[in-house]
Amino acid sequence: MSWNNVSSELYRLDSNTLRENAGHTTRLSATHLLLSPDGSRNLLANSTDNDFSTDGVSLFNRIPRPRNSMFSVFGCCFSCQRSVCVPIKEYLARKKIERGLRLYEKHHPTAAVKTWQSALQSCSKREDRFVLLSYLYQAHMDFGKFRDALDYGHHQLGISEELDNPQMRSEAYLNLARAHEKLGCLERSLMYARHSLYNECEAQSRNGGLVHLTVASVYLELGGFRRCLEGLQGAHKIAMNIGDTTLELQVYVLLSELFHRLCDFEKSARYASKAYDLSRSLQLGDLNSRHHRAALLRMASALRKQGELGDARDYVEEATRLALISGDQASYTRSIRILGDIYRKKLDIDRAFRQYEQAMGAAANMADRMSQMEAMDGAARCLESLRIQNKICSCRPLEFNTRLLEVCNSIGSKMLVRKVRLRLAQIYRSLGDEENYQNHIKLATQIEHSLGLNCCLCGETYGLENDSLEALPCAHILHSRCAQEILRNRDKNNPRQCPACNHLFNSNLHLCAKLPPESDEIINDALLSHANSIRPAYRSSNLSLASLNLRASSLTINSDCNNITSSV
Repeated sequence: MSWNNVSSELYRLDSNTLRENAGHTTRLSATHLLLSPDGSRNLLANSTDNDFSTDGVSLFNRIPRPRNSMFSVFGCCFSCQRSVCVPIKEYLARKKIERGLRLYEKHHPTAAVKTWQSALQSCSKREDRFVLLSYLYQAHMDFGKFRDALDYGHHQLGISEELDNPQMRSEAYLNLARAHEKLGCLERSLMYARHSLYNECEAQSRNGGLVHLTVASVYLELGGFRRCLEGLQGAHKIAMNIGDTTLELQVYVLLSELFHRLCDFEKSARYASKAYDLSRSLQLGDLNSRHHRAALLRMASALRKQGELGDARDYVEEATRLALISGDQASYTRSIRILGDIYRKKLDIDRAFRQYEQAMGAAANMADRMSQMEAMDGAARCLESLRIQNKICSCRPLEFNTRLLEVCNSIGSKMLVRKVRLRLAQIYRSLGDEENYQNHIKLATQIEHSLGLNCCLCGETYGLENDSLEALPCAHILHSRCAQEILRNRDKNNPRQCPACNHLFNSNLHLCAKLPPESDEIINDALLSHANSIRPAYRSSNLSLASLNLRASSLTINSDCNNITSSV
């Protein structure tokens, strides 16, 4: 037999074998092929060597396959990237976050923010991104860039929804509430605060305390003073339970502002002194040092009302210096506005008006409508003083107060709306416009009734002039003399109780009656002092211009500020 016959015979045998196994080959399916793409290495499931082979040679080995090494190289690189490169990126991102914190502590906030933004691009783990966004949010809040901070809060909310984490969602809603409060959107801020409280898993947590504090701040602007006091009591209770000094400090700052709005300047100075004592324990580079600056400014406002203008100016200048070091534009804006109040108290109207103009410009750049409204009110007071002195006509004060009234109405600040309407009434009266005068007086009276500033015992009005007030554990406010009359009552048939809601309390103003759970959340006797307590002396300033080493040129304030002397 020749080699040709041998080849033809082998070909015939192979053909016959394939025809005999045709029934077996039709059983190949796409599913089996997906399970084992390389039959020479991994045999298909439920198969034997005899099914797809002839003479011990696999059928897959008879099929020619392209041998391209590029596919294996790409696959190797892709697997290496997932197994090696991703953990390295996460490690580098965490290192950048730590580096940003160190830069922030060394008073390089701009470099810290750039480092955090770089880390945000390489950070893929959503939990780490959420923490990083919290740092960026707080830094932009310190810078006064509230709209940018609002964007970071929305990114946090998106991550919390992806992870379906109620705790993260609560923090995101809290950040949105705080940003909207600065932007003057009080109703929206209150809505976000309620969402944050609803998603809060732990009742006694710092975020829960900050939610109560935000709600109190919003109600303070809206004129709901009892709601404000309830929120402050809830925040203070949480601060004492968890031992959070910064949260307690913020409560005292807002309590000082509350009694300042109600014209109890003595109690306002007392709470400002408590806040200042707590703030001295904070480090300058700490992220919470902004509360130290807030305590300094609150102390300056209280001392200004007490007539201690020299000490008040020292506190303002110290707060301004710290704000410039930390890049805190919001605190800087408030400081130059309070400095304008001090100049106006000294009847230096020209310098005061320049400070208010500078504060209005800085607040407009930050879109801080609350600070802008306060600075506009100070400028309106300056114009009113000049009008009364017959140094200017009534046209400019009328125009300015009308614009201020629009801003106050858009924000919802009832107390300031009332003051502006009374101011406009006097301007219209000087112009001989009796109709507009009566209209503004009527509207101001309606606002006064809607505020509910009536003592729950004697029924007289409070909060419109300097008077001593007292707050009961049920958050009702009354005159101190009326509280003393209630405390002197020792009749068993007529126990000590709130005249408005009949809640019982003892001589130390502690609640004796069992309250509903929602009321117990907001009660804290540590905030409330009885009327017979000894009058506390507020802290006088131990600062001096020489110890501060502060020059007016470095503060972007008028260079002739150093010529001012204390009127004490």
